[in-house]
Amino acid sequence: MDFVTTEYYQFFLPIVFLLTIFIASGKRKNQLIILLLSSYVFFWFASGWHIILLLISTCVDWTAGSKISKTNEKIIRKRWLLASLITNLGLLGIFKYLDFIIESLNLVTLKFSESLELGTIGLILPVGISFYTFQTMSYTIDIYRRKQDPYDSFIDFACYAAFFPQLVAGPIVRSDHFREDIKKPLSINSSKFKLGVTLIIYGVAKKMVIADNVAVHANLIFVEGEHLANIGLIWWATLCFGIQIYCDFSAYSDIAIGSAHLMGVKIPENFKTPYAATSPQDFWRRWHISLSTWLRDYLYIPLGGSRNGTKKMIFALMMTMLLGGLWHGASWNFILWGFVHGLLLIIHRFGKELSPVKIFFNNTGRLGILVSWVITQICIFFTWLIFRVEEIAILVPSMKTFFGINGYFDMKEMYDYLPEIKLLTAIIVFSFVLLHGISGKLGRGKIWLSERNPIIWGIICGVMLTLAFYLRPVETVDFIYFRF
Repeated sequence: MDFVTTEYYQFFLPIVFLLTIFIASGKRKNQLIILLLSSYVFFWFASGWHIILLLISTCVDWTAGSKISKTNEKIIRKRWLLASLITNLGLLGIFKYLDFIIESLNLVTLKFSESLELGTIGLILPVGISFYTFQTMSYTIDIYRRKQDPYDSFIDFACYAAFFPQLVAGPIVRSDHFREDIKKPLSINSSKFKLGVTLIIYGVAKKMVIADNVAVHANLIFVEGEHLANIGLIWWATLCFGIQIYCDFSAYSDIAIGSAHLMGVKIPENFKTPYAATSPQDFWRRWHISLSTWLRDYLYIPLGGSRNGTKKMIFALMMTMLLGGLWHGASWNFILWGFVHGLLLIIHRFGKELSPVKIFFNNTGRLGILVSWVITQICIFFTWLIFRVEEIAILVPSMKTFFGINGYFDMKEMYDYLPEIKLLTAIIVFSFVLLHGISGKLGRGKIWLSERNPIIWGIICGVMLTLAFYLRPVETVDFIYFRF
C-alpha cells in the first residue's frame, strides 16, 4: 500500500483520520499511539519485514539521544553519537550499497589475472531507508550539539521517526519541528481540512496526469536505447524526464503534506518552482528543500563550509554533492550526477563575477534574467539525463548527443519513433511549462484553491480528479523516490 493505491484513499487514510481526530479527540497520548500503530501498519504493507530496520534505528537513536543528554562527559557523549551513526549508516550501507561496492570491486579486479570474482548478496532495498535514516540521525546529532533536548516520551519520538505521510519518501522533517506540532492534542478546522484534501488531489492529478504520461516517452527512449544520435529525441526525452521527476516527487510531497494536514500536523514544503531557478545555487534552494538543507547543516558546514578558506569550501561543496548523489542510489551515474552539480555550484560560486560566467548568470535586467534562466535550465536538464540513465552504453552516447556531438536532427524519425500519445504528451508538456511559469510568478495556487467557497472548490477538485482518472496511462508506476 502506498500513495498510488486506491486502498490508501478508500480505507487507510479515512480510518486513521477518524480515529485520530474524532475518536481520540482531545487525548494527545491516544492520538499519537494511533498514529504510531497506523504508521507501522502502513510501513508493513509498503516494506514487509524491513519494518524491523525502522524499529532498530528508532530504538538506537532514542537511547543514544537520552544517554547523550544525561552526561557532560565528552567521551561518553561521543561514544553514543558514534553508536547512532554506525548503526544508521551501517544498515544503510549494507542494504543499499553493499552489492554496489562488490560489483565495483569486481570491475576493478577484472584487470588482474586469476582474480576471484565476489558474488553479490542480492539484498532488497528497504523502502524509505534513506529518508528515515537521515531523519532519526539528525535527532541524535542535534542533541549532541546541544541544539535541542531529547523527547520526553518514546512514543512521541517513535511517532516522529515513523510518521506515515513522510516516512517513505520525505520530506525529511526535523525533530524540533515535529515536536512543536504534537505538543497539544491534534485537531483541525475546516480550512485545514480543505487545504489537506486540496494538496492530496493536486498530488494525485500531478502524478497521474503529468508524471506518468510523460514517463512513457522518456522510458521508451532511454530504456530501449535506439536512435541515440537523434538530437531531437534526446532533448525531448530529457525534457520529459525532467518534468516527470519533478511532478512525480512533488506529487508525493503534496500528498504527504496534505495527509499530515488531515492529522493536524504541518510538514514543511519541499519544492518551490525549481524550474524557475536562474542559477545552480538558486535551483538547490528550490529543489528537494528538506534534503538540501539537511546536507548543508549536517555535511557541508561540518566539512568546512564557506568560512575556512577557498580550498576547504571547494572540498566541502564537492563532497556534499558527491555524497548527495550517492544518497540517491548505488550507481555510478548518481555519483556523476552529484559531481556535475558540484562543478556547476563551484563554477557559479567563483565565476559569477568573471566576465565569461557573468554573461550566463547575470541576474540584473530582464535580458540577464532570461539568459541566466535558459543556461541554468540547460545545465539542470543535462544533469537529469545523467540521473535517469544508469547504463553506460546508453548514457555516454546520450550525453554526446545532448550537446550535438556526432548527432543529427531528424524530425520524421523522432515523430515515427515516439508512442501514439504524441499529441496528449505535447499538450501536457506545454501546459506544465506554462503553469510552472505562472506558479513561479504568482505562487499560492493550492492555498488559493483551498480558500474558495465550497462549490467552486468542489468543482475544481472534481475536474482534477476526473482528469486524473481519464488521462492516466494504462500502467501507473510507483513514485521514483521509492527507490531511494
